[in-house]
Amino acid sequence: MSFVLSDVDISNAESLSRYVEVPAIWNTPLFRVMFPSAENMHETERDEVVRWYADMLRDAPKNRAETFLQAFIDGIPVGLCAWTTIERRREMESAGQLSKDPSRRSANTKNWLPLTLDVDGWLSLSKELKMERERILKDLDNICRLTIMSVNPDHQRRGIGSAFMQRICGEINLHGRHAFVLAAPEGVPLYAKFGFKVIGHVDSPHGMISSMFRPSRNRTTSSTAPIR
Repeated sequence: MSFVLSDVDISNAESLSRYVEVPAIWNTPLFRVMFPSAENMHETERDEVVRWYADMLRDAPKNRAETFLQAFIDGIPVGLCAWTTIERRREMESAGQLSKDPSRRSANTKNWLPLTLDVDGWLSLSKELKMERERILKDLDNICRLTIMSVNPDHQRRGIGSAFMQRICGEINLHGRHAFVLAAPEGVPLYAKFGFKVIGHVDSPHGMISSMFRPSRNRTTSSTAPIR
């Protein structure tokens, strides 16, 4: 069954959250830290989590420069990816730099949190991930950071993730950018297939989250990956 890629329509946020993002990340280390009771959630609790992620998707285009791409099969969403570009020189020259910081995604969720969210666990692991990201990227500029790579579990291993990566890497190569992602264990093989290498990791109670880096393919740009 073939799929179609298209830009994300904010009106699809609820469907993307319910049928793509939440099912895809349900067993990832970060989600399990955030929602330790996931296996025992009632339907109403799960719906609340879906609505929370949908709100973040609706808010995301308003708050920072991030590109979204979705995959559909017969009109039903089955995949979602997103990436943002870090251009430090331009950001330093631009007013409102803080509003573009991808780490601030959680600050604009209509001021509500799911009751099942372990806030302390979420903030603690998020802090470690931010420190790891800054360790890798601190001396680099012109970086593409992958922020979402989700495919509905029933449609995985059918080429949707690879199609997303081909689109992203095409843009990365065109602009001579480095690329970085914090990858859950299941995502490591996909990123490795497109030239990303593991250069660090953050441990969590539910598995390792890997720092993966892809140096610029532009010969005029330094392609030396950061060393741990």
